[in-house]
Amino acid sequence: MKQLLLPILIVLITSSSLDASAISDRKFGEDSIACITNISLYREFVKQRNYSDAIQPWRDAYTSCPKASKNIYIDGAKIYNYLIKTNKDNKELQKSYLDTLMMIYDQRIIHFGKENYVLGLKGSDMIKYAVGDIENAFTYLKQSVESLGKKSKATPLFSYFKAATAKFKAQTLSKPEVLEVYSVVSDYLSHNASIESKSQKFYIKASDNVEKLFVPFASCDDLINMFEGKYQSTPEDLNLIRRIVKILDKKECTDAQVYYDAATALHQAEPSALSAYNMGNLSLKKNKSQDALGFFNQAINMSDQPDDKANSYYGLAGAYFKLGNYSNARTQAKKAMQAKANGGKPMMLIGEMYAASSKECGTNSFETAMLYSAAIDKFIAAKNMDGSIAELANKKIASYSNYLPSNEDAFFNGYKEGDSYRIECWIGESTKVRIK
Repeated sequence: MKQLLLPILIVLITSSSLDASAISDRKFGEDSIACITNISLYREFVKQRNYSDAIQPWRDAYTSCPKASKNIYIDGAKIYNYLIKTNKDNKELQKSYLDTLMMIYDQRIIHFGKENYVLGLKGSDMIKYAVGDIENAFTYLKQSVESLGKKSKATPLFSYFKAATAKFKAQTLSKPEVLEVYSVVSDYLSHNASIESKSQKFYIKASDNVEKLFVPFASCDDLINMFEGKYQSTPEDLNLIRRIVKILDKKECTDAQVYYDAATALHQAEPSALSAYNMGNLSLKKNKSQDALGFFNQAINMSDQPDDKANSYYGLAGAYFKLGNYSNARTQAKKAMQAKANGGKPMMLIGEMYAASSKECGTNSFETAMLYSAAIDKFIAAKNMDGSIAELANKKIASYSNYLPSNEDAFFNGYKEGDSYRIECWIGESTKVRIK
């Protein structure tokens, strides 16, 4: 193999873009020709992934001309990662190779800088191969991630959280501290996973792996306790607010007051149709129906998508329903159906309004019972409009059928099954007499 590479090597040297002054530069060591020869030779082997034959010329280049090229350290890391992986049964040899790998990273920093970036690589490999050296690995990764922020690569971000969980198991890091690392790492991974790039798939994979590791720590109470203190200390920190909303939303911890407060602050700082809609739903969950009206109206005014408007009209209908304003609730539900023709949920909601009006719109047991028949009309219409809610509609029909009038009630009120019956009150619609 080496004999075959000699002609290639001669071409590489003679066709090198390096001029005479560059070759004589001290960065190529005492013997610049030997330096370039070794670099060219080992790089050909590395390109072929023939790391065994690459070792000797790489060592010669690393020793004789360490300032010649950053590739010496990039390729050296590849070679020694290969050696570590292929000597799994020899722990002592693995340790020796790992020590060399760490030295390669240190020398790269000395000669080519970018300390925070390289420490991310170094810490990641320490986590990967040397579980016993968690403390130093965590320190390196912490410095790297805190310095680079959203520019951190996927592997150091994952390794940082992995190191944090390992320190927790070793009882050298508390659960709140692990949660803080998760909060930071999750935010950076989510940011990069949402950007289309060559690295996007790596951030997505790293994010999935972080989530798997996070399972033992995925308690809403822990997250809420952590964020409450931070939010109280710095309520105007927009980055913190974004993290609170994003992480608690992802973990479905949205019932917490700190989530509501942070979401409100985020909406005020960065209002959008989506944030207004989300605030409307949050307000409904908090039984703040009057506030919900304002948010849903804001969402409608800011949105230009029919489906989004339909969702906000539906939210308005729900808010008016909770406030007991059934007439306005029905009006908004109808607007939701106009915006999204095949949406059965607003029709279901109208049915619920009719059923809820049974006491105020009926003067006797028969009239009260007929409100449930009107509600059933809406449930039937809803499932005909939207097959996805057929199961729910059928359950409602079965449940409310228990409240329909008896034959005796219908007879004494001058009706029989199948007759048309007009409901006045605020409803102003006709239904048919159904008997339970």
